[in-house]
Amino acid sequence: MSNEEYRQMADDFFEKTNDLVALHEYCQNLLKIPTLQRLLDKSKINKRFQECTFDKYKTTTDAQVKAKQQAIDYARNIKEHFETGTNLIFTGNGCVGTGKTHLACAVAQEVMKQGIPSKFINVTSMISEIKEKFDITEYLEVDLLVIDDLGKEKGTEWVCEQIYSILNSRYEAKKPTVITTEGSIDDLEYNYGKNGNAIISRLVQKFVLVDLSGSDFRKQRS
Repeated sequence: MSNEEYRQMADDFFEKTNDLVALHEYCQNLLKIPTLQRLLDKSKINKRFQECTFDKYKTTTDAQVKAKQQAIDYARNIKEHFETGTNLIFTGNGCVGTGKTHLACAVAQEVMKQGIPSKFINVTSMISEIKEKFDITEYLEVDLLVIDDLGKEKGTEWVCEQIYSILNSRYEAKKPTVITTEGSIDDLEYNYGKNGNAIISRLVQKFVLVDLSGSDFRKQRS
């Protein structure tokens, strides 16, 4: 948007509210829009998942209520998590459709509102990109990395090496990583065979666990 468009939006807001304090906050948020859009473009969150916000996450079970609050708290305290290198792990323990991906996307978008670059990617897409580019740098350097469906990929020796390299580098740099997995943490470790213990140890040195076991709410809506 142009400066004139932003000015008109501010004028319209003040006309409706006649509140200078609220206008100041509104203008500060307007100034963040271009930065947020650039971060969103780089995050690789596609249009469908851009709709996955905290506001749009509907809770139908106590587990979902707790999970949503855990995710909100994590995102709001992200700067503290950079100091401690605290990861966020969504587990399904064999259940699908409970909202793990939705909440992970919501965390990434909330963090970007704070001006922090984030990257969201499904693990199979991540492995494909690494095979194509022979480069994992972007997964090491981004401030917050969100890996969706970790454990869905085939845990070959080469794949395990790439995932370990990413998680170990981020662990050493205290850069938080958010993951979702359909199974449990034990299932993840099993998926990676002899490399499982080393990979999982990097995730669970310091982490918040969000358990989203339960029925598939996508079926409930159909």
